[in-house]
Amino acid sequence: MLNISGYLYGFDEEVVDTQNNISVNSCGHYKLIKLKKFETLRTIGRKDYQLLYVAHGSADFLIRNTMVHVPAESFILYYPEEIQHYFYSLKEHPDIYWIHFSGLKVMELLTRCGLYPHHLFHINTGEECKRIYDKIIRELQLKRENFFSLTNVYFEELIYLLSRQISEEASESHKSNELIEQAIEYFHTEYQHELSVKDYADQCNISCCWFIRSFKKYTGTTPGQYLCDIRMNKAKELLKDGTFNISETAEFVGYGNPLYFSRIFKKNVGMSPSEYLKRQQTYLD
Repeated sequence: MLNISGYLYGFDEEVVDTQNNISVNSCGHYKLIKLKKFETLRTIGRKDYQLLYVAHGSADFLIRNTMVHVPAESFILYYPEEIQHYFYSLKEHPDIYWIHFSGLKVMELLTRCGLYPHHLFHINTGEECKRIYDKIIRELQLKRENFFSLTNVYFEELIYLLSRQISEEASESHKSNELIEQAIEYFHTEYQHELSVKDYADQCNISCCWFIRSFKKYTGTTPGQYLCDIRMNKAKELLKDGTFNISETAEFVGYGNPLYFSRIFKKNVGMSPSEYLKRQQTYLD
């Protein structure tokens, strides 16, 4: 098991700093190599805060009285005197960083940065957070001049980085949803015309691949299939009503070629337009 750590006082002590705004008590890095399982249980928690980072693999953490399987690129925040229970299994290849901290302004910092009162954050920070954790560990180990101030500066850098990522990802998600909702409305309005997913993405100045991926995440299907579903549902309505024949229906829902329309209809509905039309007439009889 890889176990690298650094301590403010040379050992793991639950210290609540009532003199400094921020104080990093300890910081470390765990990684299972041969040990099959590693478990921590603190039934009454600790007096200080703890922020764990699942850099790679996954692990299980007790969060609000529920055991949660937490994937890579996630942070878990434990507050003072809160039950801490988590375990790492070798088969999940966990690579975990942790830091304990306290101070007069900690809660104010967590609140201002949008972390309080949350416990779990899924954020893609790349290698940045690992580098910050490693710098804090090194400062606590070497204890060179101004190490106390530097560890606190690095810790605040970590919190501000998380805050920025949370804000940007929330904003990106909101922007993505707005674009997808606009596309859905556009497809429902313009389905009768010849439409290209790539052309639509280009008109919106967005990547076609990003648009398809985001659309599928939002709706569960691709934009092309979503548009096709709109057209097929409308075609079934028209054929059922008997207002239009097959060629007229094809043109109405955006297909200039009736034969192509028939192939698409059969692929999606399970029968040809003529079979569907005959079935509807049978029902009416």
